[in-house]
Amino acid sequence: MRIRNKLFLINVSVFLLFILIFSIFIITSFRLLDLKDLQREASSVRNLLLNLEYANRVVLNSTEAPTHTLGWAGKDVQKGLDDFSANENLQYLNQETINRIIKIRDMYKERNFESYFQNISDELSKVRPHLYETTLVLEVQDMLEQGNQDKLLYASMVKIEEEIRTFILWHRPLTDSFVSITLDIITEVQGQIKSIILLTGITVFLGLLLSIIIIVSIYRNLINTLNHVSMGILKISSGDLLTRIHIESKDELATIGQNFNLLTETIWQKLNNIGSIIHNMGQSLSSEADALTLEQSILDLAIENTHADSGALYIPDYERRQVICRLKSSSFAIPYEEEYNESIPFGKTIIGIFVLSGEPLFLRSLEGQNLIPVRGIFDRDYISSCLILPLISEKNVIALLCLQKNTEKTHFSDMDYSNIQSFVEFSAVTLNNLAQYTELLKSSGLNREMEIASDIQKSLLPPNLPRVNGFDLTVKTYTQKGISGEIYDFFPLGKERWLFCLAEVEEKGIASSMLLVILRTLVRILVKADQEPAEMLNTILDNFHETTGMDTKLKISLCLVEPNNKLFHYCGTSGQKMILFDKKSDTLKLITAQQKSAGKFISVKGSLRQDMFLLLMTDGFHNTRNEMNQLYGWNHPQNILKKYSDRSVDWLQDAINKDLSFFERNVGQRDDRTLFIARYKGAAK
Repeated sequence: MRIRNKLFLINVSVFLLFILIFSIFIITSFRLLDLKDLQREASSVRNLLLNLEYANRVVLNSTEAPTHTLGWAGKDVQKGLDDFSANENLQYLNQETINRIIKIRDMYKERNFESYFQNISDELSKVRPHLYETTLVLEVQDMLEQGNQDKLLYASMVKIEEEIRTFILWHRPLTDSFVSITLDIITEVQGQIKSIILLTGITVFLGLLLSIIIIVSIYRNLINTLNHVSMGILKISSGDLLTRIHIESKDELATIGQNFNLLTETIWQKLNNIGSIIHNMGQSLSSEADALTLEQSILDLAIENTHADSGALYIPDYERRQVICRLKSSSFAIPYEEEYNESIPFGKTIIGIFVLSGEPLFLRSLEGQNLIPVRGIFDRDYISSCLILPLISEKNVIALLCLQKNTEKTHFSDMDYSNIQSFVEFSAVTLNNLAQYTELLKSSGLNREMEIASDIQKSLLPPNLPRVNGFDLTVKTYTQKGISGEIYDFFPLGKERWLFCLAEVEEKGIASSMLLVILRTLVRILVKADQEPAEMLNTILDNFHETTGMDTKLKISLCLVEPNNKLFHYCGTSGQKMILFDKKSDTLKLITAQQKSAGKFISVKGSLRQDMFLLLMTDGFHNTRNEMNQLYGWNHPQNILKKYSDRSVDWLQDAINKDLSFFERNVGQRDDRTLFIARYKGAAK
């Protein structure tokens, strides 16, 4: 299920919960309104019963004993009891209360108010002429007190009074019962309100609980998947390119995982391609260089890297100003007219033109262009898509790759073109270095070897140290014979992290230069922005020995600095050290590279303070002995650093080198040496 569908499910669940709660609330609210109506009607009937009692008392205590009010009140009570007994809302009351209401109605009917009212009216019509400006009760009392009685009249009045009082005494329990019924209804309404609140609360709680369960379930599924993706990315970023992210769901995260696997596969393929070239170069150090083998490897890897159907490698001859096809695959279609067969003059055909221009060309389709002849799909030399890629070294095209798609409706993609760029750049450097190595093998003197090897090495060193906020830097290599077996590199890792690498190989001359080519390349492509130096060093050494196939001893120091975070990290191979001098506290510390096991290194981490110096040097400094067999060691550089810390880093660099030259004055320099000094000025503001 896609993430948007999961989110839609959450929204639907919450919406349905709202609808359920709202429906229950509406239903119970209608029920409560019905009970309220029933309560009002019960109160109305109770008032009618009280009015009937009042109407009877009016007959007794009002002048002329009016009866019309009594008649109306009796009829209203009868109608009120009938209507109330037939009310549909009585179903919300308990059966006992309903039975009491029906019993009161039936009792009232049995009492036959019409007959009672008719009797009272008839009797009053006889005595009313004697009730002028007096009441029935008062008249009876007067007649009784005066003793002068009209027995017949007196008996009629007493009879009327007794009947009314008897009716009132009979009627009073009915009124009291209805008051009790009204109170029961009120109690029932209050109970129903409590039930409604309880039911609504339970519904809301269960609904929220269900929604939380659904949301948490989906959220946990998403978090677990994201953690799985995150762990996979973390492993890949640490250098484990064999890791694959497997996600069983069918949402966008699965697509991300698949795309990331594809990216990892592409990177792994690139590294394998570069590794294959490096391996071929490494093998050439111990045997005669075979340029054709390396060129064939480059062509094969280029075809594989871009999924091309065919390809060819052209080599320019600048003396004759022509281009020669050195290698081509069996199905390669010539991208020009056949009049140029063996060699192509500069500026002729698409090959000769782009050798001169040095620009790459990406023809996704041959339609609408006139550089390559357009042929039919059934022709032998049909081309559907083409890449022209010059290999440039020192501003000269040293080779040109031509890659093709030869099948209908198949074309190179932007990804193919992007992926091949770094491969072409590396191949150009490799071919150029191998060409210089071949030139060395053809030459016959040591000076020529040194000149070529020196050129190779100079191309590896950074022309200038980068400007790093918060640091003054200096580094210099002093060679014994114009070529060194040492190399340094200084470059950024991500944001505000800088890595300095100082390395030395045992071999001298051209062998050391070629090994340093491989080493520098591995440092640049294998080091990750978030790695510790120890992890970097382990990866570099493992890949170096695997690539070259040689058991060459390497001495490497890595110093990673974070100016804004005021941190440094150091590690190195066995025997490597770094001087740390804190000017403010006037303390010196010699940090020795550490290992936790054979071939496994540990990073030393520390804090940077203002006016703190970091010093790295190769054994050409500290292992130097004079004519008396005394060791220069680490004390001399430490003393100079401590005594002249107010001077610039360039001055300190020169002072240490002159001090060493004086120390070995009678024996001369016998080894290459490199010195790196960094002074921390403080974090940038």
